[in-house]
Amino acid sequence: MLRIRYYAVCLGILALLTGNEGTRGNEKGDGFALRHDTEKYGEFLPVRRVDGSLPTSDLTLHGNWLYTVGYDNITIYDISEPAQPKEVSRLSGIGEGRQVVFYKEHLYVTARTGGMYVVDVSQPRFPRLRAHYDTMELATGICCVDDVAYISQRQFGTEMVDISNPAEPRHLGFVVSGEAQSVDCLNGILYAGDWGVSELTVIDVRNPKNAQIIGKGKLDGLGDGVYVRDSICYAATGPRKLKVAPAEGHGLDIFCVANPREPKLLGRLKFPAQTIHTVPDFWGVTVNEAKMAFVADSYNGVFCVDVRDPQNPRGAGYAILPVVERTGNPDPVGTVEPGNGVLYVAGVQNGVYVVEAPGIAQPVSLNREGPKLEEPVLPDLALSEAIQRDFSLLKTNGQALAAAFWKENLVWVAAGTDGLLLVDVGGEEPVVRNVYPTHGFVYDVCVRGNRLYVAEGIKGVGIYHLRENGQRFIQGRWETGRTVRQIVVPGEGRILVTKEGNSRLNFLDVSEPQRPKLLFTDQNHRGILYGRDVVTGISKEGLIVCVAQGTGLVWYDLAGEKPERKMVSFPGEVSFGHGACWKEGRLLYFRRGTLYTCDAAESRTLEEVPKVEIPGLSTFGKAVLHGNQVCFTDRRMGKIFFLEFSEGASPKIVREYSLHGHPELAVWVGERVVIPCGHAGLLVSQKALEKD
Repeated sequence: MLRIRYYAVCLGILALLTGNEGTRGNEKGDGFALRHDTEKYGEFLPVRRVDGSLPTSDLTLHGNWLYTVGYDNITIYDISEPAQPKEVSRLSGIGEGRQVVFYKEHLYVTARTGGMYVVDVSQPRFPRLRAHYDTMELATGICCVDDVAYISQRQFGTEMVDISNPAEPRHLGFVVSGEAQSVDCLNGILYAGDWGVSELTVIDVRNPKNAQIIGKGKLDGLGDGVYVRDSICYAATGPRKLKVAPAEGHGLDIFCVANPREPKLLGRLKFPAQTIHTVPDFWGVTVNEAKMAFVADSYNGVFCVDVRDPQNPRGAGYAILPVVERTGNPDPVGTVEPGNGVLYVAGVQNGVYVVEAPGIAQPVSLNREGPKLEEPVLPDLALSEAIQRDFSLLKTNGQALAAAFWKENLVWVAAGTDGLLLVDVGGEEPVVRNVYPTHGFVYDVCVRGNRLYVAEGIKGVGIYHLRENGQRFIQGRWETGRTVRQIVVPGEGRILVTKEGNSRLNFLDVSEPQRPKLLFTDQNHRGILYGRDVVTGISKEGLIVCVAQGTGLVWYDLAGEKPERKMVSFPGEVSFGHGACWKEGRLLYFRRGTLYTCDAAESRTLEEVPKVEIPGLSTFGKAVLHGNQVCFTDRRMGKIFFLEFSEGASPKIVREYSLHGHPELAVWVGERVVIPCGHAGLLVSQKALEKD
C-alpha cells in the first residue's frame, strides 16, 4: 500500500513539473486534469490556500475587505495586503450559504432552503445579522441593484425583493424562466443563466411586480453565471448534461445584448470536457474594465480569458486548486474574484485560495454600461376576473404556504414570516382570529384531534396541545438544525414524517410528544424534493408514498414497529411537477396530462398501469381529492385545476384558474375550498364551486 501511494505521488509531481496533463480519478472513476493546454488557456498560475479558511461556496470584494460564505458561516478578511488575507471576524447561523453580494454596507446571502440573510458589515470586525427573509423556494443566485435584490430560485424563477430597508425586506414580484441559477441586472434588465434548458434569458424587470421575459439565447452547456458589461453578456456554462460522457459543453459563451430582445452569439471559448456526477454543479463569471473575464469552472479550476475581441476570446492563464485528499479530486471552484495582482478563489471543499496573477488580475469596477429599454413600463398585475368572481382573498405579509382544517369554519394557516394564523373562513370574507408567534418561519401545519404540528423552519417541528378556545401549549419539539418544510401525520398519528432540507425524509414516533423518537431516515439522492412531495393519506396496508423527483414513487411501509422503504415505482420517470392522491384504496398518479391508477406498492411499468389521458393538459400539479373532485395546484406556474370524476365517463377538467402566485395544497372546509397561494395570500371560495 505504501509503495502504491509513493508511485501515485511521484506521478502527480511529475505531471506538475513537466506540464503534461495528469489526472486524478473521482469516486465515479472519471479523471480530472491537473494541468491544461497552455497554448489554449495560457500560463499555469500558482495557488496557495489561506490557512484556517473554511469550505467556501462564494466570495466578494469591497475595498480592502474580502467576504466569504460557506455552510453556516460568513468569514471576513482584511486584504490591505492583497496576497496575505487576514481573517478578522466570523459569523455563524446562516445555514446553507450559497452566494453573497455586498450592497450598501450589507451582505445579502442566499442559503438555499434557508432563504436570504441580510448581514450588517458596516463594521467588518463586528458583523451582525440584520434580517432573515423567506424566499419562494431554494435561494441560489443573487444580485442587488437600485434597492432591489434579485434572487434566483431555480425551477421557481427569480424573486424581486425590496431592500430599501435592509431590516425589513419585502416581496415585490417574481418571474419564471427555464431554471434560473444565477442572475445579473443592469438598467432594469435582468439576465438569468438558466440551467437545465441551457439558455440565457433576458427579462424586463423595470416593474418588479410585472416582470416579463423579452429575449433568449441558446447556451452550449448548462447555464449558471452571467455578467454584463458594455452591452455584452458573458455566460459561464457547464456540461450539456450531468453524468454523461463525453462531457461536452463547459466554456464561456459571449453574447451581444445591445438589442436585449435578440441576444446574438459573438464568440465562445471551450474548456476541457469534464463529467460532473455530483455537486458542485455550478459555474460563474465576472469581467473587469480591462476586458479580462474570470471564470469558475468547478473541478476544471479558474480560467482567465482575454475578451477584448469578443469574437476571438483567448486564454490568458488558469489555475487548478490542489487535490483534496479524501476525494482524490482537485478542490472544486465555487467562484473567483480578481484583486490587485491576485485572484481570490472559493474552494468548495477546503477553503479560500489566493492565486498569483500579476499583469492579469485587476479589481472589477462597478461602473459599467449596458442597454436600456425605451418602451413604457408594464402596469402591475391584477387578479383575473375568474378568481375575483369565485374567491375571496386574505392578504398576508408572509407567504401563505399551507392550511389545515381544525373545526367548524376554522383553519390553521402556515404563513411563513407571519407565523401561524387561525383563520375563520365561514363568512363573506376570511378573518384572522389569532396570530401565534413561532420560533422560525412557518412552512407547514397539521392537526390530529387536539394535537397541532407546526413546521417551524430551522427550528424543526413544534408539537402543541390545543384547547377548545384555540390556546396552544408546547408538548414537544424535534429539531436537527436543518430546515423542515413539510410534515405529514398519516393514519392514526403515531408516525410523523418530516421533510428536512431539500431531499431528506425523517420518520418519527410521536406517540409520546414530549419525546419524539427518530425511527428511520431516507435520502433522495437523485433529485430535489421541491414541495409537498409526501402524499397525504395512507393505504389500508399501511403504505405511504413520496413523489420523489428523479427517483420515482417511493413507497414506505409504516405497518411495522419501524418504518422502512419498501420499493420504488417507475424509477427515473417522476418529476417534481407530478401529483398523486388516494381514491378508494388506489393511488391516482398524475403525470404529463395522463392519469395512472396504481395499486399500493405498484410493481408494473408505466406502460402496464391503467391510464386515461386528460385532453388539453400537459401537466397537473399537486393533487387533493374531495368527493368526486380533485383540485390540482401547480405551484411553479400559478395554475389551479378542478378535475371531476363522473360515473361512466372519463375524468374532465371543470374549472381552471391562473394567478401570479404559488398555489399550494388545497383544503376543503365543508363545500368551500381554501388554497394558500404564497405571497398572493389565502384564497377562499365564496361558495361551493359550480361547474362552468
